[in-house]
Amino acid sequence: MAIPFEDTPITVIEKLLNEYEALHQPQQISEIENYKVIEPDIVTNLQHTRVLRAIMGGEEIHQPNWNKIVDAAHEIAIRQGLSVDELIKLTLAHVVKGEKINSGFHYLPEVNISIQGVDSNLAWRNTLHLMKNLKMPIEIHFEWRAKEGAAHPGEKGKLIWNPK
Repeated sequence: MAIPFEDTPITVIEKLLNEYEALHQPQQISEIENYKVIEPDIVTNLQHTRVLRAIMGGEEIHQPNWNKIVDAAHEIAIRQGLSVDELIKLTLAHVVKGEKINSGFHYLPEVNISIQGVDSNLAWRNTLHLMKNLKMPIEIHFEWRAKEGAAHPGEKGKLIWNPK
């Protein structure tokens, strides 16, 4: 399941948890109701959450997790015309030009940058910052895992930001 020289221990654990939950608790997004709509700038703790769906700039992210969302935001920024140098100055994430695969970094060959993996709270902060600067909408559907330390165990949440 891990991609050599790309995945970090964090992303491997996320993949394993997502795969386990998909097999043991199958859900269709269209059937999910009763989301807590979370204010995007004043987010509750996202620790112990699993992303169910992510839409950024009108694009749905395939098999999303928090770090994939950060990656997609950076790829969108490059596709919107930012140079790598401009992106590095703008982003809150740790980004370097070219390939770096140690210290928690993973490589995005499509845009020739490496990004350091982060937890869910930093992933949201970093992604929201980029999407606001790009003036692109973002919508994330997620659920808190039923475990100690989760802000709302077993509940679902939605983070939405649209440019005004």
